[in-house]
Amino acid sequence: MEIATDHKCPHCEKILEPWEGPPETGWGLILVCNNNQCPYFSCSNETVAQYQPDSKVGFRYAEDPNNNYISFNLASYCGSSFMDLVKQDQ
Repeated sequence: MEIATDHKCPHCEKILEPWEGPPETGWGLILVCNNNQCPYFSCSNETVAQYQPDSKVGFRYAEDPNNNYISFNLASYCGSSFMDLVKQDQ
C-alpha cells in the first residue's frame, strides 16, 4: 500500500509524518502531526486535565491510511516538564 505524503494537519498545516504503530494496535503505518507547537496538541493536556488532573496525556492529530485516512486522536505523552519546554519554544 502506498501512503500519501501530502496530507497536512488541519490545525497547523504541517505535513503529517509516517509513524509505525505498536504491533498490538493493529494500525501499521499511520500519519501523525509531530509539531509540538500545533494548537491541537499543545492545548490537549489542559483539556484532559479537566477530567483527570494528574494526567500526562495529550493528543496529536493522526490519520489512518488503512481506513481511508480517517482522522483520530493519538494519545501522546505531554507531562508538565515537556509542555513547559514546548511553551518556551512558542
